[in-house]
Amino acid sequence: MRHKIVLFMLLSLIFNMSNAYSDEYFELGSIPEEYRFPKYNNIAHPPINVEYKGHKGTAMFLSNTFEDGRRNLEVYFLTNNNKELNKAYELYTYQYGNQELVSAFEYADKKTGDKYIYILFKSTIIPNKLYSYNFTELSLFIEEDGILRVLFFLGDNEFLSKTTCIDNFETDRRCEFSTKEGLIKYLDKEKSR
Repeated sequence: MRHKIVLFMLLSLIFNMSNAYSDEYFELGSIPEEYRFPKYNNIAHPPINVEYKGHKGTAMFLSNTFEDGRRNLEVYFLTNNNKELNKAYELYTYQYGNQELVSAFEYADKKTGDKYIYILFKSTIIPNKLYSYNFTELSLFIEEDGILRVLFFLGDNEFLSKTTCIDNFETDRRCEFSTKEGLIKYLDKEKSR
């Protein structure tokens, strides 16, 4: 566990360093995107270690807050003994700006044995009165080359990722998945159908 924390700290330093191609004589647009080093100023959620079919990986949740207050969220996946780093998911500023990442966790489907990473979001509609919750599913899978990856894929469970739930403190209406535990119960129920 200690070496994972050190590794994450080193990655954080890399992500926060100046862009390697920031020389004023170098045109950033001419550099392929996969060779650019983005900058991040927030860790949106602690990293999650996952294991699937004998393969291990770590999901990292990084974010930027921009000058105008908007934010983005990017999920990176470090896999196969730290050999490969992939961007698994991104919420752009217009999508993530007013949302709060409540929880992220690994979830195993009891029927199929498939594994996922779920991200639970909360949006404030009216402070202290009305909140909405939604979540995103990232599938774990092993490629033909034997590499464990995480992918945002709506697939058969498209309705799950579009589900929104409301907490209304002026009425008795409560969201059944406003917490990690509540979302796990909700998923168990929905996936057992």
